[in-house]
Amino acid sequence: MSRDHRVFPKRAALVHRSLALLLTLVACIPIVLVFESVPALLLAPVIGGVYYLVSTRRYRRRARIAARPFPSPWRDVLLRRVPFYRGLGEVDRPRFELDVALFLSEQRIIGDHGATVDDETRVLIAASAAMLAFGMPEWEWDDLRDIVVYPRAFDDGYRQSHDAQIAGMVHHQGPILLSQRDVKLGFAKQDGHNVALHELAHVMDFADGRADGIPADIDWVATAPWIELVSNRLERVRRAGKYRALRSYAGTNEAELFAVAVEAFFERPAALKERDPDLYAALADYFNQDPAG
Repeated sequence: MSRDHRVFPKRAALVHRSLALLLTLVACIPIVLVFESVPALLLAPVIGGVYYLVSTRRYRRRARIAARPFPSPWRDVLLRRVPFYRGLGEVDRPRFELDVALFLSEQRIIGDHGATVDDETRVLIAASAAMLAFGMPEWEWDDLRDIVVYPRAFDDGYRQSHDAQIAGMVHHQGPILLSQRDVKLGFAKQDGHNVALHELAHVMDFADGRADGIPADIDWVATAPWIELVSNRLERVRRAGKYRALRSYAGTNEAELFAVAVEAFFERPAALKERDPDLYAALADYFNQDPAG
């Protein structure tokens, strides 16, 4: 997968070029009827061209970002804190860096009540997004959400206190809320707990309008097996017993099962593959990645 494909995904390029051509052709009819002049037809490609320039503005901005050197301080954060990045080869690291840079350029990450969010936190959040989408070149993160970073955990009223336990939260149409302390702790060790991965997995789940544990953009033929898999694992987690592939919080509901499974897939892939090879295979197929390999 090339850097160019990341900047302007093939599917998006095809859609915008096709629509520009269609608009050009459709515009010919009213132009001829109104102006009754063949030279006036030159207006049609102008209309199509204007549409193309406006609709692809995002991708042209990405091209400018891709042309810039990746900031050294950001690379230092990735090397120190992100094992996934350290495990990549020299060919794949620039692609991961580009995903990080694009995410940071397109997503609004702000501190609670306007507080400053440090660069390490911002890069770690972007790295989480880059990990999830690394094998999914067509995936686009919704840029209409704010990512609001609290200094530490908060409660249901978004208040911070010593006994608050919520490290992250995603609303269906609202912002992504993250505890800065827990974002950093998530990359401190590979223990299957990573709040940034967890909440961004929820965003993927929400993308089709439902929080049902079935990830968005999945092939329709794979929907039924996914529903069966999620239902079965939810029952097994709730039964506890000998099933130890996922932590108990996965038993909350279907959405939490998917998010916890994603954490395990990226943080402890070998353990997940050994304890639940079918769940691992389903996630590997969806994300087009094999972190255990």
